[in-house]
Amino acid sequence: MNNAIRRHVLGGLALALLAAAAAALAGFPAELDANTRTLYGSMCLRTGLILALGWLAFQQVAAVLARSSPRLMVVFALVLLTVIVRPKALPFALLVIALVAGLEVLGWLLKPLRQGGKPRKSN
Repeated sequence: MNNAIRRHVLGGLALALLAAAAAALAGFPAELDANTRTLYGSMCLRTGLILALGWLAFQQVAAVLARSSPRLMVVFALVLLTVIVRPKALPFALLVIALVAGLEVLGWLLKPLRQGGKPRKSN
């Protein structure tokens, strides 16, 4: 699946969740009590808004992911999961991100240049 199709699918899911949130908060499923409708409506609303923001920023996020290393993305994902589970770990998590990013930059700077190779043909 290419990026254009992924972006359209993401936008469609966001619209479906936002429509479900509007229906639930308007009291559509009459079989459920008010607390359950509010719970489902707010869950759909939050998830739909996050997916809509992802739809808006899809091209920029795809460009960043294409340029960064997989190790750095794994560290970002693990740190994000840690901060979601334990919010008080945010200072430690930011320190870990800074250290890993610094090591990535240092590795990029110290990587040897290509040696030899075929010379370019000039026309």
